[in-house]
Amino acid sequence: MKSHSQQAANRFDQWADSYSEDRISSWFTFYQSIAMSKLNLTEGHGFLDVGCGTGWAVRKAAKQLKFGKSCGIDISPKMIENALAQTPDAENQNIEFQVGNSEAIPYPDESFSSIICTFSIHHYQNPVRALSEMKRVLKQDGSIVILDSARDVSFAIWLQDRGRRYFEESHVKYYTTKEMKALVTEAQLKIFGDIITINKFMDHKKVFTGLMLLKCRK
Repeated sequence: MKSHSQQAANRFDQWADSYSEDRISSWFTFYQSIAMSKLNLTEGHGFLDVGCGTGWAVRKAAKQLKFGKSCGIDISPKMIENALAQTPDAENQNIEFQVGNSEAIPYPDESFSSIICTFSIHHYQNPVRALSEMKRVLKQDGSIVILDSARDVSFAIWLQDRGRRYFEESHVKYYTTKEMKALVTEAQLKIFGDIITINKFMDHKKVFTGLMLLKCRK
């Protein structure tokens, strides 16, 4: 029987070739831009995207960073292959992609000032372990921004969650804002400011949007 990590890798391998070009790719990039706007990239030392897909956010961050590398990890080898293919050679010195599991991030302690995890944490079988790993590789004065769908923000998202739990092997659950607060606390991270919620209809070609965005620090 395949492990959950292998099921997730297989699903995203299958999606990789259309991931940057499908109907809701503009929705992904729009909200990733919002997540990145909460970080101080121009003053920080290094950026990491956990669950980076084909690397759009990593390439965007690389253009703003003054210090350190812009890095991305993803469970899917095909996603990383496509991320490398979409990265111009001129940018390669400042950009790094690796196949990696969020529960065992392949970087040393305190490697990054800025970390994002967008549209990904609902796939993690052990989200506290993943958050603890993000905390481990975060510099002392750094920030983590988490963005994902939330069950309590939109009834449509609650319905989607129920269906995806039965029909999508890689999906674990969409968390509520209260559940996410508890996960962050268990990982010994602190939420900076308020959790931002977004509830929209027909948003960037996506029918239902129900999101939560939170910024965390050590």
